Amino acid sequence: MKKVKKLLGLIIVGAVSFSVVGCNMVQKTPEAIAKTVVAKVGDQKITLGEVDENLQQTISQLKQQYGDKYLDNADAKSALTSQRKEVLTQLVNQKMMLKKAEDMKVVPSDSDLNKAVDDQIKSYQEMYGGEDKLNDAIKSAGMTLDSLKKLIREQAIVQKAQEALTKDVKVTDEDAKKYYDENKATEFTQGAGATVSHILVATEDEAKKIKQQLDGGAKFEDVAKASSTDTGSKDNGGSLGFIPYNSTQYDTDFMAGVKALKKDGDISGPVKSQFGYHIIKVTGIQTQDIVKKFEDVKEDIITNVTNQKKSDLINSTLEQLKKDYKVTTYEDKL
Repeated sequence: MKKVKKLLGLIIVGAVSFSVVGCNMVQKTPEAIAKTVVAKVGDQKITLGEVDENLQQTISQLKQQYGDKYLDNADAKSALTSQRKEVLTQLVNQKMMLKKAEDMKVVPSDSDLNKAVDDQIKSYQEMYGGEDKLNDAIKSAGMTLDSLKKLIREQAIVQKAQEALTKDVKVTDEDAKKYYDENKATEFTQGAGATVSHILVATEDEAKKIKQQLDGGAKFEDVAKASSTDTGSKDNGGSLGFIPYNSTQYDTDFMAGVKALKKDGDISGPVKSQFGYHIIKVTGIQTQDIVKKFEDVKEDIITNVTNQKKSDLINSTLEQLKKDYKVTTYEDKL
């Protein structure tokens, strides 16, 4: 099931949702419902059937959870409507970008598109362990090989349109330095703190016994893997990574126990929190804030700011295209 979701995540832009038929459609046949126009992009129409093509897996899951009459459940129906609106938005955006690619004359040749499709299919086959397993995943996702190829082809066209739209986006060193100066305190300063590991157990007696093991020479990482009830950290030897002393993401009693350890390698006695009893170890104690140098983060800043500017430009372009292409949506028909 995870691989099916992964496939959908790779090939479908936007949320995967599921269908609900408005009360004004009750008397219509399924075929007529599928032909219902829910949006227009210029002279191109988007039908309910097109929306539903992306929804088969979730419909199946919903039926398993609620039965064939899942639409009688108010919560399910509300969620369906909300999710379908998101899918419709993504389909409208896709149509607009495909049309924009034609207007800009950047649609790749058929041979280039065919190559892009073939390369991506081969990549998926390697990812899923062969052609048969990929076909199983496609089927489980409620798709066909042809519909997958169509999506890949359209994505290749959209990518060309986005590249053409954002080709002039540039971020200079001066832009990066300005961003660095404005965000130094929040993004590029690591506050005083320490690298923290812990072993979590239910009772104080258990914690005392673990402390005795550690005092006797047992390795902290080994004891954490064997005894800690914190499933999120035990496999990493109890490591929680670097935690600033002013962090509010952890229990206050736990943080008090962390701050009480003053030397690298110090191990606490039992520390009670809302989750149980902890044995805490600290290393890499940092007593002062450390500010990353601009030169060390400049390239990352340029990359991130460039990507953000491109994203903003694409979003603003989509808003303008809604006007240029006279986009109309009919959400009441979802």
